[in-house]
Amino acid sequence: MNILLYTWLGSYTDDDIERHMRGMGFNCRRVNDPEVCKGDRYHNDEFCRSFEKLLDDADFDCVFTTNFLPLIARVCYKKNIPYIAWSYDSPPNLASLEEMDHPTNHIFFFSKDDVEDYRSQGLDTVWHMPLAVDTDKWDAVKVECRNKDISLVGRLYSSTLPVLMSRMTEEQQQFFKTLTDLQLKTYDRNILKEFITDGIAQEISNTYEADGDLVLRPTRKQLLYAASTYVTHLDRLLLLRVLSKQFDTHLYTTDPEADYKSMLPDVKFHGPVSYEKGMPEVFKSSKVNLCPIFRENVSGIPLRILDVCGCHAFVLSSFCPEVAENFEEGKEAVMYRSAEEALEKVRYYLSHDDERERISHGGYERVKADFSYDDRISRMLKQAGVLKI
Repeated sequence: MNILLYTWLGSYTDDDIERHMRGMGFNCRRVNDPEVCKGDRYHNDEFCRSFEKLLDDADFDCVFTTNFLPLIARVCYKKNIPYIAWSYDSPPNLASLEEMDHPTNHIFFFSKDDVEDYRSQGLDTVWHMPLAVDTDKWDAVKVECRNKDISLVGRLYSSTLPVLMSRMTEEQQQFFKTLTDLQLKTYDRNILKEFITDGIAQEISNTYEADGDLVLRPTRKQLLYAASTYVTHLDRLLLLRVLSKQFDTHLYTTDPEADYKSMLPDVKFHGPVSYEKGMPEVFKSSKVNLCPIFRENVSGIPLRILDVCGCHAFVLSSFCPEVAENFEEGKEAVMYRSAEEALEKVRYYLSHDDERERISHGGYERVKADFSYDDRISRMLKQAGVLKI
């Protein structure tokens, strides 16, 4: 089988996908084109002509990308070649449904909620496919011991919501304050998604227009993202502040220490770590790895959780429906529904080494058995009809 793996985002998963496709015996040709993500992903005639020539010059059975690229979908439909796109973002960063309904498309999302959203809008080209982890790769990374209590690898996030709210009416400001306060305390229900509607977005646009702003018109999607990043920001600050007061807590992030040191005086700040080496070393050397999930991801298992488990390390995640479905609580992973519960569980598991290590081993065995790249790739190729069952 001949597969064109088109790399355009530089995602963490592309190298693993290529390696496993080749390991499965497929002829995988990889093309790297990071420039395409900088332009219009929906309308680019020059790209379409170039990509069509690429397909004409070889005999590909399918095209595969990480995340959905509308331009590729258009050309594959024209050439009647199956196009497989596997998203590692939730929610997906797609401006519209344009190009998503082609029958040659096979679009996979790791969050069931995203699949349900698109199917409710009439698309039958979308399916659910959780992400994967290469445990053999992480097995090769060695550390001497677990010498840190708690680590978080990730961003603290910043949000445009405070700026957007500064232009709203008092009633609208109170609506968002109440909503974000409720969501901050709620982990098993996405209140923001329920209550931030197209009607709310239109009301806010009308407010801006009445105030003399003839340009800014926030959409529901933009308001939802702003509110989600705001809650995620507060969520992570609170979690780190509570835990660092009692335990050795490390943060590995691209966020400047100067911006947050006064808010998190007890946290040990570190710069970002590389995905291939630095990240697994942190996971393996930490007794507890925090995975507070981005609040706009309603249900899907983030790659970070799979990577922690794949490193034979202990994961403490905020509540996530699909984590609850796929991992046995207290035996393969541990979740919390408040900063106070996270504190209780950290205190317990840091004082019960054997139990914590058993859970780390259980999570490792779970992802090794059920979240392999070979399994995911085979299932997507079968769904696309290019690999016979």
